Amino acid sequence: MSFSADLKLELSEIQPHAQHCRIAELAGLVSLLGKYFDKKILIRIENEVVFNKICRLLRKTFDIAPEMMYTSMSSGINILELSDILADEIIKTLKLREEDGILSVDNVVFQRSCCKRAFLRGVFLAVGSISSPEKKHHFELDLPDEEKTVQIMEVMKSFDISPKRVERRGSFVVYLKDGDEISNILSVIEASGSLMSFENMRIVKDIRNSINREVNCETANIGRIAGAAVKQMEDIDYITKTRGREYLPDSLRVIAELRAENPLLSLKELGELVDPPIGKSGVNHRLRRISMIADRLGSEG
Repeated sequence: MSFSADLKLELSEIQPHAQHCRIAELAGLVSLLGKYFDKKILIRIENEVVFNKICRLLRKTFDIAPEMMYTSMSSGINILELSDILADEIIKTLKLREEDGILSVDNVVFQRSCCKRAFLRGVFLAVGSISSPEKKHHFELDLPDEEKTVQIMEVMKSFDISPKRVERRGSFVVYLKDGDEISNILSVIEASGSLMSFENMRIVKDIRNSINREVNCETANIGRIAGAAVKQMEDIDYITKTRGREYLPDSLRVIAELRAENPLLSLKELGELVDPPIGKSGVNHRLRRISMIADRLGSEG
């Protein structure tokens, strides 16, 4: 399964002990997945894990007779139909508002911190997704309208999380891209197992990226050193063929001979072979002078 599916499976197994938390979580689920139609509530969702949790929470929260809750499946979509009597009780208990079939939650449902956690857990189960941290850091909630978007963002902000939002194809997407903030939201919705997996994968990814940066940097340095050494060898060879190395002053001739004999050594290592040894900058200065002499001889023809 994907990381997102694993997270939803973990969240579906969390059963709030307090009635007020069950109400808050149900409010998040029903307001986003439910539609009010013909005095009934219809819930349609493809994810069977989430569907089963809704049914469990409803049975735990309400005294439900079999004829009050009808479940079916059509084209891979789970359908839950709640009778008019049960729908009326759910709307009152979950503090839902209905307008043109759309259900919204009153903020009174999640005044406690524990209820805010439960509400956000229900919201994620309903409309959330998260990318595997092995690939990228991305957590999002796909919301149907601006009212719900503002409300949910405010609940997230109460936990010192700073979500961003964007409109996409007629819906509102609330998202997080910062790894620390995604860790925080996983902690808020009490997904301890997924949080541990997320952090472990973050650590592995950070180590891998750090190693890759070091390797790339080292490769680039080797490339620059090799390129400079090739140019130095060409300059020394040109002077040797046109004028002979005796044409060079003693200090330059020593460096020219050492470079010709040791084409792969760094400037620091070349300087250590000089008697007495000289520093990296001193070697670099002498090699630049050799290059200038080769360029001048070349221009003279």
